[in-house]
Amino acid sequence: MVLLFLFFFAAIVISFICSILEAVLLSITPYYVGLKEMEKASFAPELSEFKADVDRPLAAILSLNTIANTMGAVGVGSQAAIVFGSTPLRIFGISFLSWEAAIAGAMTLCILVFSEVIPKTIGANNWEKLTPTAVRILSVLMVVLAPFVWLSQFITFRLKRKSADPVLTLADYRALTDLSRQHGVLEASEQHLIKKRYSISRLRNARAKSKPAQLSAVCLWPVPHEALR
Repeated sequence: MVLLFLFFFAAIVISFICSILEAVLLSITPYYVGLKEMEKASFAPELSEFKADVDRPLAAILSLNTIANTMGAVGVGSQAAIVFGSTPLRIFGISFLSWEAAIAGAMTLCILVFSEVIPKTIGANNWEKLTPTAVRILSVLMVVLAPFVWLSQFITFRLKRKSADPVLTLADYRALTDLSRQHGVLEASEQHLIKKRYSISRLRNARAKSKPAQLSAVCLWPVPHEALR
C-alpha cells in the first residue's frame, strides 16, 4: 500500500512541476528577456538561450513529464494488482468495477486537475515571480535529460520550416494597439499615431514592390538640366 501511494504522489508532484515550468516558459515575453539582460540578472543568459530555442527546454520538460506519468501508471497499476488483486469494488453490496479500474480512473482525474489545470494556471498567472526558479530548474534538467533533448531535436529537425516567420507582424501591432486603447493603456491620440505609422509602413512596402515604370519623382528645388541626363 505504501508503494502504491508513493508511485501515485511521485507522478502527481513531478507532473505538477513540469506543467508549471511549461506554463512559465511559454508565458515569458521578449520584452521581459531584454529587460533582464539590461538589468544583468544572474539568470539572464540562460533565459535568453532558452527563449532563443524554446524547443530544447520544452523537450526536457515533456520528456520528464512523460517518464513520470508512465512510471507512475505502471507502478500504481502493479501495486493495485498486488494489494487488491482481482477483488471487485462493491458499493452498497453491488459490484461495479475492479479496484484496478477505480484506481486508474482516480489517477487520471488527479493528473488532469492537479498536474494540468491547476499548475498551468499558477504558472501563467505568476510567471514573472517563478521565472528565476524555473530557469535554474531547467538548467539542471537540460543536463540530466540531454539525451532525450538531443533525440527530440533529431526527430523534429526535418519538420521545422526553413524560413522563420517574424514574431510580430504589423497587423499584430495594430491589433495590440486596439486592445491597449480598449483597456485604457493608450490614449486616443497615441492610438491614432501608431495606426498612422502602421499605414505609412504598409505604403512603403507597397511602393518598394512597385515596378520602376509606376514610380514618379517630385523635385522640390531647381536642378540643372544636365544633371538629369
